[in-house]
Amino acid sequence: MNYELGLKADWFDRKLYTEVALYSIQVSNLLVAQRVGDDQYVGINAGKTAHNGIEILMRYDWRLANRWILRPYASVALQFYEFKDFVDDDRDFSGNELTGVPAQTVNLGLELFSPKGFRFSANHLNVSQIPLNDANSAYADSYNLLNLKASYNLKLTTAIELVIFAGVNNVLDDNYAASVLPNAISFGGNAPRYFYPGNPRNFYGGLTVAFGL
Repeated sequence: MNYELGLKADWFDRKLYTEVALYSIQVSNLLVAQRVGDDQYVGINAGKTAHNGIEILMRYDWRLANRWILRPYASVALQFYEFKDFVDDDRDFSGNELTGVPAQTVNLGLELFSPKGFRFSANHLNVSQIPLNDANSAYADSYNLLNLKASYNLKLTTAIELVIFAGVNNVLDDNYAASVLPNAISFGGNAPRYFYPGNPRNFYGGLTVAFGL
């Protein structure tokens, strides 16, 4: 059963855009993967789970001189996911946080546009701790990612557009898990491999040519 209440609205002469969503998803007989061997998984019944959350998005267009636009934005996801009734081999996980889901994600950003095709963006992502097993005895650390990008759009003709771009990902060179493997188990005396590491600081650039008819 899925219940959702949402709002989308423009304010202050359509300069401020907002979205708010409150939801509750009640699941019975949720199937979760359990690792039983090297690249071998089985599905087990996790009973009843509750997926309750709040999502908020705000974006503001600030019109500067010479038709430049500065656009700060923020999005927040609060996720209160938990096992409501889950007993596995006499182990009671009822009331624990749902495995592999962060309780909080915050995305803050800033974009700058010029009327002549220049664009700059900065984005900061914060992800809270992530429970790694059903017992909630192990967590992935929270992390922060800062990304920067600049681009320039140049119309060569009415049908040909050139885009030059460059950027930096993970500016702060933070160590983080790009993804996690819930309920990992150990093999051959090795520790469980819960984490798949994200990329360190990295740079990129490119050139795109678009043709229109």
